[in-house]
Amino acid sequence: MKSRRIFCFALVAALCGACAAPAPRPSADRIETLWAAHAAATRPLSHWELRGRLAVQADDHGGQASLLWTRDAARHSIRLNGPLGRGVVRVTQDESGARLQDSEQRVLEAANAEDLLFRYTGWRLPIANLDWWVLGLPIPGVPADRELDVAGRLQTLRQQGWVVRYEKYVAADGYELPERLQLTRAADDAAPEMQVRLVIDHWGLLK
Repeated sequence: MKSRRIFCFALVAALCGACAAPAPRPSADRIETLWAAHAAATRPLSHWELRGRLAVQADDHGGQASLLWTRDAARHSIRLNGPLGRGVVRVTQDESGARLQDSEQRVLEAANAEDLLFRYTGWRLPIANLDWWVLGLPIPGVPADRELDVAGRLQTLRQQGWVVRYEKYVAADGYELPERLQLTRAADDAAPEMQVRLVIDHWGLLK
């Protein structure tokens, strides 16, 4: 009998807990304050490394690749490995321009990494934009619409024709950084609809 009473008490407590009202959403002013602090802390980051997986779908064509991206101030090194890159492709970019080398040791050069990858894959990945978007930040000085989550982080960003949805964040060296992003660009006269999904498996902040 005693054990039955304990069971009934535990069941009632569980049901009451399930019916408890969810925590109220912070006020808009509070969320904006959290966003300002988050953005101010994250914006100076310019030395980092991420490892992850990239998937691209444009019209009826798609591809996937593993990704290693290292940023050291103005210098970027991007390594793609998989069908998207047709093997291993290394792209470097600094203030003098960009250089691509593929698994057959062919070399292409251009003004920036975005143009190089477009010439090589046929997909115009927004590399310059992703330099900011992967940190959960809009491109400075460029018009944007945004929606924030309850922690004051980007949830949805609309900028330069792209919609970026932030599905998950992760703690990395004291910062809250994106872990899963989905990017969509609507079709227009120049290009079909394009979807890009990025899953970041590891963040490293370089000294």
